[in-house]
Amino acid sequence: MTNPRKASGAEARRIAAEGLPAVVLVGRANAGKSTLFNRIAKGGRAITSSIPGTTRDLNFARAKYGDREFVVVDSGGLELGGHERMTDRIVTEALAAVGVADVVVFMLDGRGGLSEADSEALALVRETGCPLIMAVNKIDRPGQESEASEFYALGGDELFFISAAHGRGVEELLDQVVARLPEREGAAAASPDLRLALIGRPNVGKSSLLNRLSGFERAIVDDTPGTTRDPVDVRLTSHGRDVLLIDTAGIRRPPKVEGELEQHSVGRAIETIRRANVVLLVIDASEGITDQDARLARLVDTSDRAMVIVCNKWDVAAKQGGKVATFIRDAHERYPFLEYASMVFTSAVTGDGVDGIIPAATQAGDSWRAVFQTSRLNRTLAEATAAMDPPQVDRRRLNLMYVTQVGSAPPRLRFFTNVERGIPAHYVRFIETRFRKALGLVGTPLRLDFRRTGRSWVQGAPPRPTRGKPRNRPAPRTKPARA
Repeated sequence: MTNPRKASGAEARRIAAEGLPAVVLVGRANAGKSTLFNRIAKGGRAITSSIPGTTRDLNFARAKYGDREFVVVDSGGLELGGHERMTDRIVTEALAAVGVADVVVFMLDGRGGLSEADSEALALVRETGCPLIMAVNKIDRPGQESEASEFYALGGDELFFISAAHGRGVEELLDQVVARLPEREGAAAASPDLRLALIGRPNVGKSSLLNRLSGFERAIVDDTPGTTRDPVDVRLTSHGRDVLLIDTAGIRRPPKVEGELEQHSVGRAIETIRRANVVLLVIDASEGITDQDARLARLVDTSDRAMVIVCNKWDVAAKQGGKVATFIRDAHERYPFLEYASMVFTSAVTGDGVDGIIPAATQAGDSWRAVFQTSRLNRTLAEATAAMDPPQVDRRRLNLMYVTQVGSAPPRLRFFTNVERGIPAHYVRFIETRFRKALGLVGTPLRLDFRRTGRSWVQGAPPRPTRGKPRNRPAPRTKPARA
């Protein structure tokens, strides 16, 4: 087998980008690596299951223990000579991560007992020369250590008996992990400028796009739907921006979600939307925008996230006679609520159009966070009301008196009016379109709120509040003086 230290340039760049030391969890399938990963990362980011082979892609997270920060990496099972089609690729990914690790934690299944496969996998890890710690997992109760004494036969390294599920012995393990980390070199990496999540139906090309954008094969790609299970994070710099890319499992319609693992994957993908600033909704352009694509777009919109629609496999659609202008027109006619989202046409296979994804996402992210001066908003309001007279609502002419921004991410505008209900939908769309164009908003939801007020403001800023004059009260009656 190739020396992982020579085959791990891609992972070396990925880990170095974090600017932190790396702790890699390895071992055979179902030893509890993902459970320990979630405990160290203090969050359920990796899917855990009793089904062997649940983790396929490498899973990264920043972690902190004591005063040390590091990257913890969950890997797929080291199942040598496995029968599953992707086993060799999973093993290669795991060993590549080991090759650039600062500390390796080799996980063993204390409940399943020692096997020859454990010895073979451990021998490969030892060849890398990385600092190695062995942890016997699933030791859930005191005294169970003696039942797992057979693992001492592996020799050479100290054993830690832990229960990743219950936290037993994990602190002692982390004490040893932190003690073996290299000395600090400079400041830790800052938070990314932009968080992007790739979502979509299964097999539309999300992982292929992730690999194109990151410049190396970060995610395992296979024709079988459901290959990606855990969210996969990749950090990169593009057009001067520090970007975190998150790949997710394909999201099917609920009646088509099959099995425990896929339910977890879909649930995790939906959670990932809330981690992101901008969601890249990947669709299969050769099939057009399906009803399930539209449902996902609705989910993004109701989650208040910016959105870019990535029309992948456009090379196939073009061969079928597809035209960009026609595709956009048909999509907006069928799903009008998608008009605010940017569209990028790509082919992950050829690389065409992929360079346009990050700039479109950056523009959407900037619009999503945008903050505007009140004077600018009210000039836009004056221009809008001059362009189209406000309609009558319940026999009263609608009067849009004043507008101010009350929130961002996404932008929220509050209009003070003489009515707040029954405003025709076509006029609300007109106001939204005018403000989007005037403010240069692209790819972000824009929330409009109408509030009724009894004041009649003149065009411009509302008057400063003044104290009202006291009411004139009649003088108190006095009794006439007695003679």
